[in-house]
This record gives sequence, C-alpha cells and structure tokens, in this order.
Amino acid sequence: MVAHLRHILWRILGIDYQQTLKIHDFVFLKNDKYSNIGSNTYDNGALVWRWTTAELNIGKFCSIANNVRFIVDEGYHNGSQITNFTLINNLFKDDIELPDGRLKDDVLKQIKQKEGITIGNDVWIGMGAFIMPGVTIGNGVTIGANSVVTKDVPDYAIVVGSPAKIIKLKHSNSDIEKLNKIAWWNWNKEIIKKRIKDFYSETDNFINKYKID
Repeated sequence: MVAHLRHILWRILGIDYQQTLKIHDFVFLKNDKYSNIGSNTYDNGALVWRWTTAELNIGKFCSIANNVRFIVDEGYHNGSQITNFTLINNLFKDDIELPDGRLKDDVLKQIKQKEGITIGNDVWIGMGAFIMPGVTIGNGVTIGANSVVTKDVPDYAIVVGSPAKIIKLKHSNSDIEKLNKIAWWNWNKEIIKKRIKDFYSETDNFINKYKID
C-alpha cells in the first residue's frame, strides 16, 4: 500500500520512480534477488549496493538497523594496475565487444575483485554501518553504528570504528565454542519461546543447561 502511494505521488510530481531507482546502484535488502536471508532476520531499510551478481548471505535472527549499507563488490575499481577508473564499464557501457573483439562481459568476469558477503547468525548491525565486499562476519557479532567493516570478524566479537576494529570478545573462546555447538538459532521458535527465561540468565547457566558434548 505504501509503495503504491509512493508511486502515485512521484507520478504527480512528474518523476519517473523506476528511472530514479535505476540512477542508483542500490536496492533495498528485502528486494535484492541475490541476497539470502535467514529466518527471523529483520532490517529497517538496509541497502545493498552491487555491480555483479555476487551473493549476500545473512544468517538467522540477525538485527539490521536503518541505513546499513552492504557493498557487495568492488565495482571493478581495482581491475587495473594503472587506473582506479572503471574504463570498460563507462567507455563501453552500450557495447557488447571491446575493440580487440573480446566480449565485454567475458573480460569483466576475468577481473579479480573482492565480492560477496557472508554474515552468521544472531548478528546485530548498528545504524549507518558499511559492510564491505569479501567480508565474513561470525555468529553473535555486534557491529557499532557508523562502523566500516573491511575485514573478517570472528564469532561473538564487538567491533566499532572506521575501519572497524575488535574492542572485545563477548565470551571466552571456550564459551564461544560451546554456544556455537548449541546453535540456539536452529531451535524451533516454539522451543525458544518455552526457554525464553534462560536467554536472560547468566551465560554459564545457559551453556550448562544446553551444552552439547
């Protein structure tokens, strides 16, 4: 309903809504056809920026705040040792072949770049954070608002800043291993609801009650 009203309003204002979307290289996370989102994960208007079909994989029970931006690939900016500029994409935008007869798409596929993002389960990403291409984020991670994540983040770490750095681990390595084995995010929702009290108890109590040897 809201989307329909938005289309009508933009039409009244004389603006081509679909064309305006095409001007930008982003899409809302919930509309990105190359993203795989786990059950019970939600977002409040996160955006995906992409120039390839590289996948964005997000686990279960993740909380993604407003204006989080997933930059899924480098857009071929690092494809040349001579220039940062995406010459092929821009100078041959409407061409199928390059002057030497090679297919443009084949050449682009051969360019090595960072692409794809993998995010574990139970991850909280704060407002305005940037998640850069090639990054893997572990289970239980917290990412501070406006952080720029450029490197892999281990399980149950808290990272903040630009570039984001680890400020602490939430648990000991031993407890992290046990929590990953328990993997509560794979429980049936009804079981989680029955055990809700345990989620607000001490970590040791939770682990001792549900640990898997």
